[in-house]
Amino acid sequence: MPKITTIGDVNVDLIARIDKMPGLGKQVITQDFQAHGGGCSANFSLSCARLGTDVQLFGKVGDDVFGRYVLLELEENKVDTGNVLLTNKKTGVTFAMVQGIERSFITFRGENAAFCLDDIDISKIYADIVHLPSYFLMDGLRYDYIRLIDVMHAAGIRVSFDTGWDPRGFVDETVGPLLKILPRVDLFMPNIDEARNILKLSRGAKPEKAAGLLVDMGVKTAVVKMGEGGCWVADRDTSEYVPAFKVKVVDTTGAGDNFAAGFISAYISGRTLRQSAVIGSATAALKIGGVGWPAYPKRSQVNEFLHDKGLEGL
Repeated sequence: MPKITTIGDVNVDLIARIDKMPGLGKQVITQDFQAHGGGCSANFSLSCARLGTDVQLFGKVGDDVFGRYVLLELEENKVDTGNVLLTNKKTGVTFAMVQGIERSFITFRGENAAFCLDDIDISKIYADIVHLPSYFLMDGLRYDYIRLIDVMHAAGIRVSFDTGWDPRGFVDETVGPLLKILPRVDLFMPNIDEARNILKLSRGAKPEKAAGLLVDMGVKTAVVKMGEGGCWVADRDTSEYVPAFKVKVVDTTGAGDNFAAGFISAYISGRTLRQSAVIGSATAALKIGGVGWPAYPKRSQVNEFLHDKGLEGL
């Protein structure tokens, strides 16, 4: 069975459904409130584990109620958390406010921002691929990604990258180092808005253009995600559109991490880019039918979903 390692953010998501955002000095009532594990690396690792992929997680949390809670949930889902550090500081927390299917976030990064290369025992990484999400949130790793990637490649391990959104607004301070990292990446998975901002493209730039530019700059495989609009996959030999599945949407939080888990699990098993994108899309489609980690689909659910549509599963 192929193995995946992910290095990055681990936190707790506090999720409230609201009809509208409160004004300054105002209050709104939520009819629903939930707490779940979160952070892109934690989300991704749990999704991989649900899909039956052997996955290990490297990260950093506080030895507090949030940190213990998230680690317990991960361990119960068979994620290897032996390399998640516990400290006497605070676990990261994200407040997610859901209006219909749209989401807004307030994030306290906690120990995620302090997580650095010195916290990672590279000798303990066993994987076919290492997935590095949340670049813009991981200040302690920003200038060490190149070194980390080069060490992985020297060990024969591929690297996937998923930056997420830049809360600073894609400024030179964060995008500059990123442009030196991307040519070393085997798989890059931005959404279309992230890709446009990173590449300084217009708001109307097509996903195929973004994917092509990423491949031209050295990314071996580019996957530009467009949510319900599907995705565009490209490498030196392939460039094609893959549509998303039409499903009832309850909550899109974590959809991108589930897509990545499905895609990468298929990709390292030798599937084509299109097959990998279809499996990633199915994983994300099933997740958005529910809220939080309990909605992350199992391998059997993804396979049944695809088989019902005449498509090959994992």
